[in-house]
Amino acid sequence: FCHLLADWQVIRRPELKDIPFVFVVPDHGRRIVTAVSPQAQMRGIETGMRAADAKAICPGLQVIDEKPGRTLKLLKALGEWCIRYSPIVAVDEFSSEGLNMEVSGCPHLWGGEREYLKDIKSHFKAKGYTVRLAIADTLGAAWAISRFGKITPLISSGAHVEALLPLPPEALRLEKATVVKLQKLGFNHVKSFIGMPRSVLRRRFGESFLLRIAQALGTQTESINSITLPVDFQE
Repeated sequence: FCHLLADWQVIRRPELKDIPFVFVVPDHGRRIVTAVSPQAQMRGIETGMRAADAKAICPGLQVIDEKPGRTLKLLKALGEWCIRYSPIVAVDEFSSEGLNMEVSGCPHLWGGEREYLKDIKSHFKAKGYTVRLAIADTLGAAWAISRFGKITPLISSGAHVEALLPLPPEALRLEKATVVKLQKLGFNHVKSFIGMPRSVLRRRFGESFLLRIAQALGTQTESINSITLPVDFQE
């Protein structure tokens, strides 16, 4: 979801559609931006910014207090709705801004992968949500393509490794500190380091770094915690 909370807020308050606004949370006496509307983003407002700085950059910016757990609650509700497309749907635990779906054996019911994605996207658009989607052999590759891919959201079977090569390192779901370290070393694309010896990468970046690479490539299996619908009471 490109602007999950912002879209949700506009659905509830249509008058905010063309007004820049942000969600904030208190942090050690400051208020930090946690979500940004498209209009605010166009004016240079980013998540992690102090609310005071954001208002200085964008006069007239509306600031909305974020409620703890609201994003997760919203994603779970949207995930339950998505079970019509796949029996295995989970909230993305890394970024808390999307959903993961195991879709093996599902797209043909909609006429193929392209029509499958088109149907999902059109329904979310009708609801008021802007989404980016991708299908790939691995969860890590689909996650990367949906957020950083620029060519196609449909990655053919066996082509996910090649599709990952031109993407930035953060596409591998790496911690921010690791991404900064890679950038300082000049590794601005996955292809810059993907072929290096594993022993070298482990020594410099740690075991979790190798795990993320393996998950994206498919050499390491990755499970998802599927959302379970409550069972209706019966007697």
